[in-house]
Amino acid sequence: MVRNIVTEDTKTGNEVSGDTMTAGNEFKKVANKVAFITIIQNVLLSVFKLFAGIFAHSNAMISDAIHSASDVFSTIVVIIGVKLASKDSDKEHPYGHERLECVAANILAMVLLFTGLEIGSKAIKDIFSGNYSNLKAPGVLALIAAIVSIVVKEIMYWYTRHYAKKIDSSALMADAWHHRSDALSSIGALIGISGAMLGYPVMDAVASLVIFVFIAKAAI
Repeated sequence: MVRNIVTEDTKTGNEVSGDTMTAGNEFKKVANKVAFITIIQNVLLSVFKLFAGIFAHSNAMISDAIHSASDVFSTIVVIIGVKLASKDSDKEHPYGHERLECVAANILAMVLLFTGLEIGSKAIKDIFSGNYSNLKAPGVLALIAAIVSIVVKEIMYWYTRHYAKKIDSSALMADAWHHRSDALSSIGALIGISGAMLGYPVMDAVASLVIFVFIAKAAI
């Protein structure tokens, strides 16, 4: 039998049950674990994609690398939001701090949107410049990076989604959809890179524009 031990918050004078404290600790522990794995994965993946984009001459892959790098910052936002949301209620917040986690999710959406605008504007300039002869066809390394990104990001989507549902975290669920948007943008990069390698170099810029669409959709 599990006992619900009730203690008194020395700061607020409010009673806090043992079950509530245990749930709060579990919430923070799971969220921090997922966030740590996400940060490590995003750092490694973004460095690999940036390397592939530069050396394989693919603007689409460079854009995709920037997208992944933005995930590192967004995950830090999630960690802050989860930490605030797991705090016990006090006089200023008698019903808890859950709304602060929603604020973190909204900040994450804004990061997504501004990252997408930067990528989209560069792609539009390349597409409408009309000077496609100066655009280099991407190398095989960019193609490999796109495939690796799709697989890794889809795995991370399901992993993060599982734990977001387990602890009922809106910020963590937003981060899961960020992984899915990365996977979809990498599919766009894969198509564009393939088209550019087949003799249509402008397809790489088109892929960058597709990445922008997915980023904007995820943010909105």
